[in-house]
Parts: sequence; structure tokens; C-alpha cells
Amino acid sequence: MEIGCGVGRLTRAIAPEVGHVHAFDLSEQMLSIARSCPFPNVTFHRGDGQSLRPLGDHCAPLVLAYCVFQHLPSERVLASYLGEMARVARPAGMLAFTLTPRTWHDRLTPLLRLRRWVKERVRPDGPRELYRSEWLGIRPRAQTVRALSPVPLSQAHLHGDKWLFYGRTPATRDVSLAG
Repeated sequence: MEIGCGVGRLTRAIAPEVGHVHAFDLSEQMLSIARSCPFPNVTFHRGDGQSLRPLGDHCAPLVLAYCVFQHLPSERVLASYLGEMARVARPAGMLAFTLTPRTWHDRLTPLLRLRRWVKERVRPDGPRELYRSEWLGIRPRAQTVRALSPVPLSQAHLHGDKWLFYGRTPATRDVSLAG
């Protein structure tokens, strides 16, 4: 199960190695490109931005989100996705996702947003509303991510500025993960 599949680059790499891939994205335009994927074992879903419906409980051995969650608008939405990942993962299933850590640049965000707002007022050409918070996404601390997760998470540093968080659901499911 892949969250934020975009045009399906990672989906195409995963598909030959597994029985079936359920891939989600918010953008119908991205999904229309992704649906050209030549693998019959892939189902693409347009997501609603916080859940993994229509997937049922405990159906996926692996739930993955690579280079996606840093684009979320709030930690509340991250918590919702983490709960959904745990819900759809099988007993002893793996959750894995990346996030971009906070850096000193994050302290400059208000100034960069103001700069972008002024630039859009002075020059009417070019992309619009890039100063809005949804373009900036979230940069939660590792402790915050672990606190939001319904399963214990381990963490590793990846290339560049990425963190990998991963964990397994309990081998026997309890009611607290189901909803």
C-alpha cells in the first residue's frame, strides 16, 4: 500500500515484487498519468487527504509513504494518516515513511513567506500564492512523530535531509489500533 504515489514511479518499482499494490494520491492529474502503469496488480485510488478508504482493516503487509508527509498541512493530518496506516496494516505489518527534519532554515519561514507575498504583489507573472502554508508543509520533531504514531517507531537517517521512520503493528491486534 503506497500513500502519495504521484505519477507512479515508485509504484512501478514495487509492483513486480509484490502480489498487489494499492496506490493513493490526491491529484487526479497525477493519477491519470500513473494509471498508464503496465502492471495488472496495481489499483490506483484518489485519496481524500487523511484516510485510506476504501481499504479495509488489516489488509496490507506493508504501508509506505515516501517523500510525501512533509507536504501535509498539519500534524493533525499526519496523526490521521499514521492511524490509518496502522488500521490497514496486517498484524505484524510494517509501516514506513519519510519526513524532512527541522533545520535552522525553518526559523526563516515567516520571512520567506513574506518575501514571496511581496514578490507576487510586485511582479504579477509567475506562480501564485506560494507563500501559503500548505506549500510549506510540516517539519515535526522526531519526538512529536513518535508521539503521534499508534505503533512504536524506529528512525534512521537517509540520504540528504530525510528521516526514515518505520515500525511494525503488534502481532496480535488490539482494539486501540482499529479505530
